[in-house]
Amino acid sequence: MAPAEKPHLPFRWSFIPQQNPRDGTIRWTWRAHTQVGDVAMESEGSFETFTECLNDAKSKGYGER
Repeated sequence: MAPAEKPHLPFRWSFIPQQNPRDGTIRWTWRAHTQVGDVAMESEGSFETFTECLNDAKSKGYGER
């Protein structure tokens, strides 16, 4: 019998601040890496705050076990 849910691979998540050289503002992106270091997923855009970035990552599976 097949399991009801797809297995969730353990990812290593990174949250990356990027500073705009013109005005010094910081925007955030995230990436999820496989255990061998390949990028499995990444944010589709950048975010003004870390909280927005974290919430987007959570919607994609960050923090799930």
